[in-house]
Amino acid sequence: MELKNNKVTLHVPAILGSLSFIVSLVALAGLNASLLLKSDEFPYFFLVTLPATGLALGVLGLFTRKSRASALWGIGLCCFIFLFTFLMFGLAWSINPKP
Repeated sequence: MELKNNKVTLHVPAILGSLSFIVSLVALAGLNASLLLKSDEFPYFFLVTLPATGLALGVLGLFTRKSRASALWGIGLCCFIFLFTFLMFGLAWSINPKP
């Protein structure tokens, strides 16, 4: 009777890192378009939903060897969007309209 070493491996698709990068680029383009068009609606989808999705996909994409670089780029862009949003609102709230 033979004993087999049954290792459970996690197979993460190699597309997740690239998908994270693409989602972060779409979020960045949507954010720029909404700022250039000066829309009155708050672009919640481009500021929160897409970057959070891209960040989660990027973290999952770090486990693959093929798409690790694009996962890092996706994580970096998503973190930039979150940092930009925080600084944009923080600096806007620091403006005193009445001296």
